[in-house]
Amino acid sequence: MIGMDEEQMAPQTFLYGCVLEAGKDMVFNPEEDEFEHQLDLRMACVDPGTADELHMVEVEGQDMEGQKIKAVLVSLRPSTLPSVCLGGFTITPPATFRLKAGSGPIHISGQHLVSECFFQQDDEDESEEEESPVKAKVTPSKQQNGKSPKPSTPAKKQTPKGKGERTPKSPTTPKTTPTIPELKSKMMESVKKGVKLPSVQAKFENFVKNGLNVADTKIISDLWKWRQTVKDTK
Repeated sequence: MIGMDEEQMAPQTFLYGCVLEAGKDMVFNPEEDEFEHQLDLRMACVDPGTADELHMVEVEGQDMEGQKIKAVLVSLRPSTLPSVCLGGFTITPPATFRLKAGSGPIHISGQHLVSECFFQQDDEDESEEEESPVKAKVTPSKQQNGKSPKPSTPAKKQTPKGKGERTPKSPTTPKTTPTIPELKSKMMESVKKGVKLPSVQAKFENFVKNGLNVADTKIISDLWKWRQTVKDTK
């Protein structure tokens, strides 16, 4: 049985900010761990000392296939457009910010979102139960007048320990891979609890292999196609 830990950490939010200047890149790439990291950008604005010229901010990240891609995030000019709200612009690391045009400085602010995104296998529910050999219980014969009755037949010679017949062990139940509907159901239960599934294909495949113990590449491929249709809760 695959289940979620009942005491999962609630999604955490941390303040993020950086200052862009000409020739200086800023990288957002938290250390790899068991948590899902995302950057929710909120605002881009000029500084009081920013020159009155066009400033174009470029962001470099990864697309759905994990390939590098560059995109213009915002264009600012102190005299006409000193700030822009970026609410709803969420980036999965790694991401690099730089000034494509202008000398800066330009301020970028947002929220660093951290949440759990892994399943734990309940080893107790899937442990193989093996029946241990049961020793036959010897029923003592009743005594007569304080003395044990004489055996009417010669006692059988005891079999040396380890050489006699052993109680056969019950066959172990082979582990079965959960069906795709079962895996989807478990992941949706986690999404409803606020857990965010990996949105990058490489991370999602690694999550399914290690977190759900699924090795079938076809199942992993089908689950990835399904993942792209799931809307993340906020």
